[in-house]
Amino acid sequence: MNRKALCWLRLTIGASLLVGSGACQHVPPAPLDAAANGERLAARSLTAPFVQQALARHDLGLAADQSWSLDQLTLAAWLLRTDLAVARSEVAAARAATGVDSERRNPTVSTTTENVVDPDVENPWVIGAALALTFELGHKREIREQRALAHEQALEWQFGQALWSARAEVRAALLDLAFADELLSLDTEKARLTRAFLAWVEARFERGAATTSERLAALQAVNESESRRQIDNAATAKASATLAATIGVAPRELASSPAALPPLTTLPTIAGDDVNAARGLALVNRLDVRRALAEYEVAEQDLRAAVASQYPDLALAPGYLVDQADHKITLGLDLPVPLFHNASATIQQAIAARALAAAKFDDVQASVLAAIDIGFAQYQSSRSALAAAEQAERDATDAASSLERQLAAGAANRGELLARQIAVTDLRRKALAARRAVLDATTALENGVQRPLFPSSALEPADVIRELLAESSP
Repeated sequence: MNRKALCWLRLTIGASLLVGSGACQHVPPAPLDAAANGERLAARSLTAPFVQQALARHDLGLAADQSWSLDQLTLAAWLLRTDLAVARSEVAAARAATGVDSERRNPTVSTTTENVVDPDVENPWVIGAALALTFELGHKREIREQRALAHEQALEWQFGQALWSARAEVRAALLDLAFADELLSLDTEKARLTRAFLAWVEARFERGAATTSERLAALQAVNESESRRQIDNAATAKASATLAATIGVAPRELASSPAALPPLTTLPTIAGDDVNAARGLALVNRLDVRRALAEYEVAEQDLRAAVASQYPDLALAPGYLVDQADHKITLGLDLPVPLFHNASATIQQAIAARALAAAKFDDVQASVLAAIDIGFAQYQSSRSALAAAEQAERDATDAASSLERQLAAGAANRGELLARQIAVTDLRRKALAARRAVLDATTALENGVQRPLFPSSALEPADVIRELLAESSP
């Protein structure tokens, strides 16, 4: 065999192996221990250093009583919740995929080694090597990169949606806790009044001035108020546990770091002009709208890729061949042959997928309009109901105050006053339910425009999103 040719072949193969092995990267294994991981999740805390550092960065220091506001709890949830960590990881994975999709195809080296078995041949060896280079025609790599970027952006908007949903869940749980706490206070007051009324009836019963039916009715009222108090006490415990779950911590965390309950007496006033302006912004800037728009861009790039597939990739393989002592330059060419099908079916599939993405975008915007309109209609009607309930409460309170003055003047008895005060607590419960209806409508409207309405917020989500996504970058 020609020694020079053999050396050249060895050099080519050795260089290829050297280049390939030089790019190897060692990644250590990272096994998961279910027990240890469970302990780590159970130990999540509001006092974790990274939570405290984030609060300081966004000027969200704790109040003097160490209670946690909605903004503070929201920021903690954004850092502690595992579903948000999943959404962040999806963005990081998409960014890594973008780097892969933007790469050019590596060349390949192919070798040929033959031996002519004819005994009369002086140099029986045929040795060759070729470097195959693939050229993607039709801007395929550029399209692939643009599609990856659009998909990455869609996941970023999806991450923003996850952050908004987390805030909405924390807010809803905080409001549930505030209402449960208020109901428990009303229950305690009503239990005190019904017990006082029962004592008054029993005193009259002992003197023969009250009937057995009146005594049993007063006793039943005491039992009902106590039962209601226990039910609402359970609801308070559930609301507290739910709030802890929406933040991503154990319920014991809220015992040492109590939540600052929002005031329920001060409700937002929302004008129709403000809603119209918010509607226009939501149709363009809402997170799910931006995500649907990015997903449409993905479908657009898929169609471009389908059209570009009409242009076959060109593979050229220049090489060198030693054919029985004859030195030759070779040039290989590789082209697909569209014998059984062409790109028409793929293009039609991509066109249909783009039309589907457009229909989904229409549906998202229509859902935005419907959510805002329904929320505002619900807000207006619940406002009227609240006004009527509050007026009834004020009238009953005035009547109770009048009876109290009459009692002091000897013109009324204590039983009448207690009965009226019990009626006032019932009207307060109805007014609280009407106030809850207003806040539920505000919640629907807030979720429709995806902008905080009540309570107001000083938290800048865009800053937090940039921070979190920067931390998750590969």
